[in-house]
Amino acid sequence: MLGLAGVLMVSSASCGSDGGSGDSAANTHVGPVSFELPDGIQEAYRDAEREGGWVAEYVDNEESAGAFIGVWRFRETPPSASAAATEMAVQVRASGTHPGISTSEGGDVDIPGAEDASIVKFTLEDSAENISGRWWMLVDPEQDVAVTVEYYGSDVTEEDLDRFQESLTLDSEQSW
Repeated sequence: MLGLAGVLMVSSASCGSDGGSGDSAANTHVGPVSFELPDGIQEAYRDAEREGGWVAEYVDNEESAGAFIGVWRFRETPPSASAAATEMAVQVRASGTHPGISTSEGGDVDIPGAEDASIVKFTLEDSAENISGRWWMLVDPEQDVAVTVEYYGSDVTEEDLDRFQESLTLDSEQSW
């Protein structure tokens, strides 16, 4: 994962859009998950063949940590969205990419196509900026699919997070 420091170093030459132009948001697919990419956010990294970890990352620009979206692919499918949330928190804390992270379970959430889904809200307390965000854990154990979608940033509002959540879908039949 790029994390805040990596977001600042992303080269604009490596950024590309998943489609769409003008004022409408772009529909983005990463393996089995899809979402509306908010205006001004562009692809910074994608490696859907990667068998675990961050497989796609999107940023608003290389100058700030105003907005970041990431898609995490689990190596092994956790038995539930709650177990995925616990595993995600351990992974992020161990990596050091989110210094001072404070998480709170948001509970189950209804995401179209997800057999089991939950949300985790978080803040980055050691950050110089006021940064908050969410993880959405999408799990379909029967299809062996587990994905975390992360959206955070200093320019991201609760309304942005709610609007993004409304666009999330999971299609377990789609391959990476």
